[in-house]
Amino acid sequence: MKAGFLPGGGSAIIPVMILERASSLKLAEIDAAIRRASRRRRASVCAVTDISQLLRDRSLQPPCETVVFGILQPDLYEKLLEADARFAAFLPCRVVVCTRMGETSLLASSPLDFCRTLGRQDLEDLALVAEGFLREILEEAARPTVLAAGAGNTAETCAAPMSMGATEDQVNMRGALPQRIDNRGSKVEELAGTGEHDSQGG
Repeated sequence: MKAGFLPGGGSAIIPVMILERASSLKLAEIDAAIRRASRRRRASVCAVTDISQLLRDRSLQPPCETVVFGILQPDLYEKLLEADARFAAFLPCRVVVCTRMGETSLLASSPLDFCRTLGRQDLEDLALVAEGFLREILEEAARPTVLAAGAGNTAETCAAPMSMGATEDQVNMRGALPQRIDNRGSKVEELAGTGEHDSQGG
């Protein structure tokens, strides 16, 4: 729990929610899986920080192996910053891979909880889009490639770089949110990289 300061000088106790998925994969496999899951959603890994190695470089012994992946999704981030510039303190979204005593977890902070910390309940639909985006990456990256490939796809197909945005058969739609999330009629799939192809081809 932590104190969140609200507009007008008030404060409230707001729970800090951590999104978490356990994984049996090795770091190199998770690295590739995070990049693959990001590409499916028109996103990319913009930075990788090996916290454990930074500690070793300073002659310190890390208690666990920790690597932080920064995820860039320009369309979604533009909407968040346009709605409230304070979302900049949360961006880019980060996925943390932590291994200790042979157990690996993928972690991320909740965009929805951050939105509530800002006191912007009116932006919760938009924050839910960001949260769904992160949850899908965590779930896909935590699974072995043969499972993440999904019905009708091979592991090789899923591992290959994608030149187009994600298609409906490649993205988990179970957590679909309301279709339009702002006063300009933006659709969730336009921000999170789901729905139609960028081009129809020919």
